[in-house]
Amino acid sequence: MKDAAQNPFNITKAVDFSDQEIHDYWVDMPTGDSFSSMAKPTSPMPMLIVGGKGSGKTHLMRYFSYPLQRIRHGRDLLEGIRRDGYIGIYLRCGGLNSARFRGKGQPDEKWDDVFAYYMELWLSQLVLGTALDAVGEMPEVLSREPNIVRDLLSLVDLREHTSPKSLWDLNLLLRGLQKELDVAVNNSGMTGKLPVHITVTRGDLIFGIPKVFAANLSPFRDCLFLYLLDEFENLSEVQQRYIQTLIRERQNPCSFKIGARTYGIRTLKTYSADEENKEGSEFEVLPLDTILRANDRYQEFAKRLVAKRLAEFNRVPSNVETLNSMAQSLDKHFEEFEKSPFGRSETAFVTDKYVGRDRPYFKTLRQNLEKGLDADAARGLSVPDEIEKAIALLRCPEFPLLEKVNIFIFYREWSKCHNLQKAAKEIADDCRAFLAGTLKHGRYQTVLEYFRADLLAQLLRETDQRQRYVGLTTFVEISSGFPRNLLIILKHIFAWATFNGEFPFRGTPISIRSQQAGVLEASEWFYRDSRMIGRQGQHVMDGINRLGTLFRGIRFSEKPSECSCCTFSSDLSRCTDVARRVVDLADKWSLLINVGGQRDRNTERVDAKYQLNPMLAPRWDLAIYRRGVLALTPEEIDAAFNPEHAGKFDEFAEKRIARMAAPFFGHARRPLGGLPPERTQSLFADGDYD
Repeated sequence: MKDAAQNPFNITKAVDFSDQEIHDYWVDMPTGDSFSSMAKPTSPMPMLIVGGKGSGKTHLMRYFSYPLQRIRHGRDLLEGIRRDGYIGIYLRCGGLNSARFRGKGQPDEKWDDVFAYYMELWLSQLVLGTALDAVGEMPEVLSREPNIVRDLLSLVDLREHTSPKSLWDLNLLLRGLQKELDVAVNNSGMTGKLPVHITVTRGDLIFGIPKVFAANLSPFRDCLFLYLLDEFENLSEVQQRYIQTLIRERQNPCSFKIGARTYGIRTLKTYSADEENKEGSEFEVLPLDTILRANDRYQEFAKRLVAKRLAEFNRVPSNVETLNSMAQSLDKHFEEFEKSPFGRSETAFVTDKYVGRDRPYFKTLRQNLEKGLDADAARGLSVPDEIEKAIALLRCPEFPLLEKVNIFIFYREWSKCHNLQKAAKEIADDCRAFLAGTLKHGRYQTVLEYFRADLLAQLLRETDQRQRYVGLTTFVEISSGFPRNLLIILKHIFAWATFNGEFPFRGTPISIRSQQAGVLEASEWFYRDSRMIGRQGQHVMDGINRLGTLFRGIRFSEKPSECSCCTFSSDLSRCTDVARRVVDLADKWSLLINVGGQRDRNTERVDAKYQLNPMLAPRWDLAIYRRGVLALTPEEIDAAFNPEHAGKFDEFAEKRIARMAAPFFGHARRPLGGLPPERTQSLFADGDYD
């Protein structure tokens, strides 16, 4: 077994893996939802595989590449390719150093041609070299080689170059032409010249080599030549336009899979009469992280991914049966709080910590009631002794979580200006009935069901405890369709467990302390790693910070309006262009997650709906599960995401949260005792935000 100090989750980026490691660490979705069925490698229809950073695009595309096919099929390579129905030609666009192809005193039009020529030579070598490696010294190749070389040479302007006699010589010629081009491009900034002689027409070799091979060699007769272009976001808009043109002008037996981050598709325009490629006509889209999030078996896939890491790390067999068994037993390696009726075990620390002294949430309630009494804003209470009587009715010493339920309902009643002595008695009766099992329905059960996580979070904060993001199921939920995020979380947890003298996955469960520290560190890493450069990036981060602060203020208010508040909806069409742009960028950079539409309560309008990425939840002590949705006005969206309106944000946020805060619940500190009940009812109605 490897040294315990080594971390099986250290490598989280597929680009850092060798081909063998890509193969070894591959985990497919459960039966019926395979990645092959999603990515359709045998389909002639080009595909854009898009997703946020860490969604698995590179691992997926490399898995379909020829080097992985070679590993999978071994000596039966050609038969394996025949069964696959494709041969994958993989290229990372980042390796092209695309910034070389601009400026340096040369016109843009010239760089467009040079870049297209460079790509033609690069991809031609890849497809030719890949095909030759696959067929090797087959007799059929030797007998057909002169015809193949002749057909391919008709696509190249040889100039003074010696005519190659073999396919390998042709590949060397293409490599030589690329080196000549590299020299010209690299020195153009020094010389001010770009002496390039373009020897190939755009697309002729990229489509011509597969066509000639399919016509002459039986292993490729019914084989799709699949160009896998990864990290597409590294290309400029003009450079992407060239690739979009290849997609539009695609010729059999070729197709394309383009991997890009969500923000990375800069254009769909082509050089074909300036027309744009259209989804469903020229290409289809695979939104990878969105698909994973929506998949009911993502939890199962994620746990198998972790099991695979551990199996490879410990060098144990990882066949399907072993992997499934390991995945099913992973939860036991993480310490969790014991589940018990009414949260007794989860809140036992409260009864231990506050023996003989008042619990902090009752202290806060007393202070709020005293303020309300002084302002004649606590109906039903007239003297301090009545405050103590009301508090006594709300106590349930053995079950701190139910005390929080009692107080929450009490605050709701207070916000509606109901008689507080009467409200306290009714709540106490409901609490006793609930404990006795005779109260099965109604507001008490509803509050506990919907606001349990928020009330527990409030209790933890009030008693100076860390929030509880523990357990593998929780970590998978936080990853939210991004496998790398899960690996990052486990990487930090493993490191903290080792630092704390534990033996993760080899002994007692990883402590809650190590899990909490690891999750917080992973959340901070995500926050830093997601920062966009430039002014727009700062606007995005400022907006996310404001949003997280608002959600936190609501969650920890006396009477939160929404449970598990981490999602908002709004009519973005009425927002400023700048705010819409910032929200869109936050979505494309996966700081916000688009979770569909939200129908407005008062109209038939369907508003946009976004969740704050759960990886950021620990930063603001927020919920990771999406339940309640906060409806924000266009003005509030502008205040959060438009820097020109940011000065209004604090006022909007304070006004929002004040409606949920005792003792005045968002209204002027004026005596309410003289108002009729129906008037105060309307003043303090829940959810009246407009």
